[in-house]
Amino acid sequence: MTTVTASSVHYIQLGQGGEWEAESIHDDVLRFGYREAPHDLCVKGDWPRVWDAMMAIRGDAGAATRDVNQIRTYYETDESAIFITFHGGLLYWCRPVGDVEILDDRSHRRATLKPWQNSTLGGALLTADRLSGHLLTVQMFRGTICNVRAADYLLRKLGDELTPEVEKAEEAERALMEATIPLMRLLTWQDFELLVDLIFSTSGWRRVSEVGRTQITIDLELVLPSTAERAFVQVKSQATSADLKDYAERLAETEAYDRMFFVWHTGNIPENLAPEGVILLGPQRLARMVLDAGLSSWLREKVS
Repeated sequence: MTTVTASSVHYIQLGQGGEWEAESIHDDVLRFGYREAPHDLCVKGDWPRVWDAMMAIRGDAGAATRDVNQIRTYYETDESAIFITFHGGLLYWCRPVGDVEILDDRSHRRATLKPWQNSTLGGALLTADRLSGHLLTVQMFRGTICNVRAADYLLRKLGDELTPEVEKAEEAERALMEATIPLMRLLTWQDFELLVDLIFSTSGWRRVSEVGRTQITIDLELVLPSTAERAFVQVKSQATSADLKDYAERLAETEAYDRMFFVWHTGNIPENLAPEGVILLGPQRLARMVLDAGLSSWLREKVS
């Protein structure tokens, strides 16, 4: 884990209505409007005279001050700062570098130190649904550039750092997952089948029929109503690699199902080495799904 630092963090809207977002991200630049800003004075850093020029245009001291603050941020920030923007449901971030280039239409462009990034240093995609609302509210800013109030949160996020509160919660969650596995192994095969059925039903799958049953093997047929996808679910209390191979071969022989889930709570099958078309749900992944489905209390009550 590497700590991400920045002298300042700014949000930038890349063009009116985001018209320059795709271009900026593709070309690794920061596009900026304010065509009326006196470029020569901005390069010199003569901000009082820039303010005078913007005041003459705006006719309002407050508006002129806000304009100059944004223009100055664009011109003066260096690679120690971070700019962020949003595009296609993702947060992108970069560091500015080099001089400001004035284009033929009087708009501006600056290069980025590295390509725009839409993931953390550890590779986690920065999707909006995984970001705090405190950070996302910056998109409501009506201007072009503003400071990011949730800068500390953002820097921790980019560096994959956890707050003490989140770290404590994750530690407790890991302990609960580890405790869930032996609880599943206390279930009768009927109750284990029911647990699996409940897990799938909370994900939107609907049980169509029960196509086979023995004391140690229960096959379920499911359908996903939203897509009409059909799945064959093999549920086993104890499983071996030979069992997996056998049922994978059965799947290959039929065209009735789009995929197969092979589910077990005891056995030494690697959960990351699935045959083609088969999704493995062993004890670790199953424990995660029990927690996500809110079935921890149900499980404890069943075995207590």
